[in-house]
Amino acid sequence: MSDESLSYDKKIIGFLAAIGIPFACILHGYVGFLFGAVKSNPWWSTPLMPIIFLLSAIISGIAILVLLYICIMKVSKKEIDTRCIQSICKYFWIFLIIDISLELLEVLNMAYEGEESWGIIYQLITGKLAFNYILVQGLIGSLVPLVLLGIVSLRKVKDSVLIVFASLSSFLILIQVFAMRWNVIIGGQLFSKSLRGFTSYTPSFLGKEGILVAIILFSLPFVALYIMSLILPIFKDEGGSEVNIGEGNN
Repeated sequence: MSDESLSYDKKIIGFLAAIGIPFACILHGYVGFLFGAVKSNPWWSTPLMPIIFLLSAIISGIAILVLLYICIMKVSKKEIDTRCIQSICKYFWIFLIIDISLELLEVLNMAYEGEESWGIIYQLITGKLAFNYILVQGLIGSLVPLVLLGIVSLRKVKDSVLIVFASLSSFLILIQVFAMRWNVIIGGQLFSKSLRGFTSYTPSFLGKEGILVAIILFSLPFVALYIMSLILPIFKDEGGSEVNIGEGNN
């Protein structure tokens, strides 16, 4: 590939990034806006909802990027760029701090205002959603990655430790974001409009909103990535030949 072609490709990448990143921010921010605009639901109606959704999209995007990169490099038996991983982890850590802070401020603001709805919200997060909200989203999905990313961002660690901490943090963040979306969307539908009681929700396996459909939808981006890697290989080996996902060095 000539230098002219590489220069042209970089310009295209920059152009696509200039278009894609703002649209991605608008998309995720708008989803949060839709929930925040529902004034009849106190669990959703908060000005921080669009920002929280946007930040959760950022950290989950970084997490899946780091996790996919490490997995692909491991499967392809190629060397992992640890300097790149450590640099990404620093930004990862900063965005995670902001995201956790806003999520805490949202609940603390509700508690401080002490409106009529706070009673049912307190019962929601300490009862119905206690496991998902406190343990999964709060401790396992937020506190543990915060500590691990802080270690690799502030201290010089071995490459093997960096890879393990980055992979584990990314995996836990993906769980945290899923738990957060579950707690927001499902949690907001568990209490009655009169704020006097709760209902229950058990997802079915089949059906258009069942677990099977969710698994299929979750798998589609990875299938698309694999197919695209066959057409446009992601990496090149040291000799300059193209390497697809799943191909190792013989």
